[in-house]
Amino acid sequence: PILGIRFEMFEEGLEVFYPNGERFKDPETLFEERNQAQQERNQAQQERDRAFARLRELGIDPTQL
Repeated sequence: PILGIRFEMFEEGLEVFYPNGERFKDPETLFEERNQAQQERNQAQQERDRAFARLRELGIDPTQL
């Protein structure tokens, strides 16, 4: 009511909807998306660290770029 969300019961279980009619994501989907984002962030950090190490090998200080 105040938030404008609604709850509906289906054969699969309870679903929660935003005021615009879009369904809330289920906890499992949110967990998977969070894990994917963390993996992507970790990969980007590793790539950055490798690039910085390579620059240092070439005598370039990456903090001065």
